[in-house]
Amino acid sequence: MLHQLEGKYIHTFLKVYEYRNISKASSVLGFSQSSITNHIQILEHMIGAKLFDRKTHGVTPTDKGEIFAKYAHQFSKLAQEMNDEVHNVRNTIKVKALESFCVTQLYSPLVQFLALHPNLDIELTTGFQQQIVDDVINLKVEYGIVPFDPQMAQLEYTPILQEEFMFVCAANMDPEHIMQQELRVIGFGNNCMYQSLTDQILKDCGKRDYRNITYASLEMIKQTVMGGAGIALMPKRSVESELQSAQLQRLDLGEPVWIQHGMVEHRSARRNTHAAVFKQFMMQFFVDS
Repeated sequence: MLHQLEGKYIHTFLKVYEYRNISKASSVLGFSQSSITNHIQILEHMIGAKLFDRKTHGVTPTDKGEIFAKYAHQFSKLAQEMNDEVHNVRNTIKVKALESFCVTQLYSPLVQFLALHPNLDIELTTGFQQQIVDDVINLKVEYGIVPFDPQMAQLEYTPILQEEFMFVCAANMDPEHIMQQELRVIGFGNNCMYQSLTDQILKDCGKRDYRNITYASLEMIKQTVMGGAGIALMPKRSVESELQSAQLQRLDLGEPVWIQHGMVEHRSARRNTHAAVFKQFMMQFFVDS
């Protein structure tokens, strides 16, 4: 059977399998609907099994179709990898994450990933949770890394890292005195999910006389807090050296704050082999670290 298979038939099958609709696959591939149907019929004849059941508003894979899909995906991936390696193609994976996560967590895995995959590049941009989610939904990036599960039907969310956050203030400040006066709370502003979390924690502590100050980067926030201008909720990893050198101190406002970061991707987007490799690497990296 292998000598009879043609790549275009498998490509057609995968598009019909993805969209569950011959008309949609026809539009995407640029073939007529009759050509799409003919390709599927040729495959069914070659393997001696029905691949799809025709429905009123589309098609659904048969049990044999599901089995064929598993190997068709592998065939397609191998063909793409072979083509990329033969032609020395550089592929770019687009990722968007919070600036604070990029600074504290992404440096090491990105360096290791790029060393392992010299023909791949990472285009990394930053934004707040909603911006990240919007870019994934609009297929502007393959992956977003977010601090909270957006719980949206069109997105697949995969947890990768639970990170501890803490409130900090300058080491020479009296924590009790801080909580008795009007506070400056320094952060990324109202678009940041950390700000909403901070507001809730302060509310639970009975603290209402404070004002939020917005800065653009994690380093700016940290330097301002070290200068005694206010407090901030920050990733523990980003302030460990300042805590050890007594430039900052931890401000106890109740239970430790843990945030579950995860990767989001569009459920119906075309699966890119290289993007899938990146996702698997990231998941394994944070499991091992």
